[in-house]
Amino acid sequence: MSIRRLIASVAAGALVAAVSFTAIAQDVDPAIASMTPEQKVEAREAAMKQNGGLMKNAGGLTGADAVANADKIIQNFTNFPALFSEDTSAVKSEAKPEIWANFDAFTALFAKAAEGAKAMRAAAEAGDATAYGAAMKTIGGVCGECHQQYRSE
Repeated sequence: MSIRRLIASVAAGALVAAVSFTAIAQDVDPAIASMTPEQKVEAREAAMKQNGGLMKNAGGLTGADAVANADKIIQNFTNFPALFSEDTSAVKSEAKPEIWANFDAFTALFAKAAEGAKAMRAAAEAGDATAYGAAMKTIGGVCGECHQQYRSE
């Protein structure tokens, strides 16, 4: 394991309670496995809000700031399937029961959004504002699609 990856992994583990992931790693945060269902719901709600804020501010970022922003979004989308585990289905939230009835389709949306965030990151690294904006639109579309199908108001 490279020192950069090790440092990123340690930082992500330390910040999991606040769902402020800064790791570049594409692995689900191992701390999620020890969370109670209620903690998972709390963490996913915080991560959804965090992603909303990150996306809102993404258009004004460039360079390393844009890359770091994309890394946080990628990590959140990577963690979401574990935060929607079956044991969370009975916890009061805005999540519709269709999530667990259609879990593969549901989690495919997170994978699609993570790919958009990876494209966003690559565009930020390359300094390609057009591709960066296109990736942001892709992510926003997936978020809207997911909320429309799987979130109760």
